Formats: sequence, C-alpha cells, structure tokens
Amino acid sequence: MKTTAALALAIALLTSTTTAQRPSGADGALSLNRETAMWLATFPLGCIDKLHDPPRGRGYVFESSITLKPNFQKTRAFYGCFDWHSSVNSTWTMVKLLRAYPDLPVARLIREKLNDHLSEDAIKGEIEFFKEDGNNSFERPYGWVWALRLQAELKSWDDPDAKKWAAHLEPLTNLFLERTMPYLKTLAEPMRVGTHQNSAYALKLLYEHAQLTANKPLADLIVERGRKFFATDFGCAPNVEVSGADFFSPCLVEAAFMGAITPPREFATWLDHFLPAPGTPAFTSLLTVNMDMPGTPEELKKADMLGAKAHLVGLGVSRARAFEDIAASLPPSDPRVPVYHNAATALARISIAAMYDAAYEGTHWIATYIVDYLVSQQRRAAGATQPHP
Repeated sequence: MKTTAALALAIALLTSTTTAQRPSGADGALSLNRETAMWLATFPLGCIDKLHDPPRGRGYVFESSITLKPNFQKTRAFYGCFDWHSSVNSTWTMVKLLRAYPDLPVARLIREKLNDHLSEDAIKGEIEFFKEDGNNSFERPYGWVWALRLQAELKSWDDPDAKKWAAHLEPLTNLFLERTMPYLKTLAEPMRVGTHQNSAYALKLLYEHAQLTANKPLADLIVERGRKFFATDFGCAPNVEVSGADFFSPCLVEAAFMGAITPPREFATWLDHFLPAPGTPAFTSLLTVNMDMPGTPEELKKADMLGAKAHLVGLGVSRARAFEDIAASLPPSDPRVPVYHNAATALARISIAAMYDAAYEGTHWIATYIVDYLVSQQRRAAGATQPHP
C-alpha cells in the first residue's frame, strides 16, 4: 500500500486534531464547509487501508486456522476501517465530501483511494466472496444498504470517475438488490433495535437508493412494507429504549423513515400519536446521552467495552440526523420543527465533543454520521422537504 505526502498530511491531521480544534461556525455549531470537509475527510483516509483485525473467536467444537488472503488489496474493496460496513460507509463519506468540495487539498488522494478500492478486480472479488456458501447474508441489512447508498451517490454524480466507479460497483449492488427484495417480502416483523439490524434505518436508506436510481418497484415495496410494519404504531417510549450499546434511537429512526414515505400532514398526525410531545419527560430523555463508562480507552478496550462506548458516543449524532429528517418531513408551520432543529444541534455537539474518547473504535465511523447529519442540516436554509410518494 502506497504512502504519499498527502496521506501523511491526512493522518497527521487526524491524529493531531482535538475537539477544540474542530471547525465550527460563529455560534459554535458545526456546519458543512470546505474547512469542515477537510477535517472530516481525514477520518476515512486514515482508516481505508487499515486492515481489519483478524477474527479472535475459536469454534466451540471445531478448530480453525486464520490466514490472510494473498493479494487481498487487489481482490477486496472493503478491507479497512475496522469492519466491512464501516469501510463501505467510509467510502461513501469520501465520495460525498469529494463531490461537495472537488478542490480539497486531499482530493487527488481521495480519487487515488477510490480508484484502488472500487477497481473492477476488487469488486469482482467482493462478488465471489458473497457467492460463497455461508456468506449469503453477511452484513445484511446494514452493510448492504450502505453499499446501495454508495452506488446511488456515484450514479447521481456527473463525474467521469464516479461513472467508472459506479459501473464497477453495480454488479455487487445488483446482487444485494436481488437478495434484498425476497428478504423484505418474507420479514414477518421489523427489528426494532438500536444497532445494525434496525429495519427502519435499512428501509430508509433503501428508499433513498430507490429514489435516486428511479427504482419504482423497490420504492413501492419499501412503502408497502413500511406501512405494514409501522403505520399503526403509537406510544413509543424513548426514555426506556437505550440498551447499553445502542447507536440508534429506535423511536427516532422509525419516525424519520415514516416521514420519508408519508405526506407531511398525514405524517404530522401519525407523529402526534407516536413520539412524546416536546417538554415531556420522555421527550427530554432523547436530548442527553449517558456515556458514563469509567476508564481510559485502554482500560475499556481490555474489558472489550470500547466498541460499546463508541456506539454511545455516536448515538447523539445519529439522533441529530433523525431529528433533522423528521423536521424536514413535517409541514413547515408545525411548531415541533424549531424544537427538533434545536435538539439536533445540541445532540450533534454531544457526539462531536466526545468522538475522540472512543479512540479508533469511534473515529473510524462517527465521521460518516457527522457528514450525514451536516448534509441533512443544510436543508434548513433551503427550506426544502424530503420528496414524498
């Protein structure tokens, strides 16, 4: 793997930047601008070639040996950033930032890394892996929907490199789509958890993909499944939803998804019955994140709890993104809109201030969620709402 002067600069920025040094606006809130994009780009650049740790577990009855695949840099696309799905969403982060700011000082380096990781041979290797026995549901649904989101971003970008990368990636994402449709059709009940298996989050990213790629059959299936799963839900209790290592709020993620597939006035009525009203104790519980895990990162890692801490650190910014999405889906005159905007800003600050506390286990993925939040935040000034069926 090559090390360039630009990569050295990126890694130096990543390791030296402190919370106090992060770019921010005059009011202390983070905004997506060229300076912020440069800061956030250092995170995926610092991990995209950092190899996953080898599996630590041994079979209960069967023994196995661990061998690094030869020439994996050429036959795998997503081998960095701690785990497969984080490598995929880190790739999306680089694409998103490069598309928004093509003149970043590290733009050439980002293109170099995307050329390496989204090469035709690397994606062919990914397809071979997913077609092997035992790998049919690997990373379903979370990793799959991030790959589809990456593909949609590339296909909607009028850039020669993006068109090339999208063409390379398409056979893999087509495979995921072929497997996703029957998966959704046979799912009896949604997964209402605060981690990777959450169904509402997967459906929301799938719906985004369907809209950007004009895939009406997929969009129709998502709307049908979403209404079956969630349309009659009521009385969500966010004050009791966090289960120790969550990085999603199941209540907010569900509401954000329903806002994406439901017309604004109908959504406002549904939300009346689903989320607690602002000012209530249950609603107030959403505005803070308990990250009180005593111990240094080294001590938490030794106890195998650093990943749990990282999830809680990221919970604030994922809630912030959800609040922004919910606000954008309501009628503009709804009195909850400014309340949700304020909640989003405060929650994002919580995660951004603490993101270094979880060390690499946190920084390798939380930057993606910050970018996602900042993109959603930009809709405020434009006064835009999400498209509805």
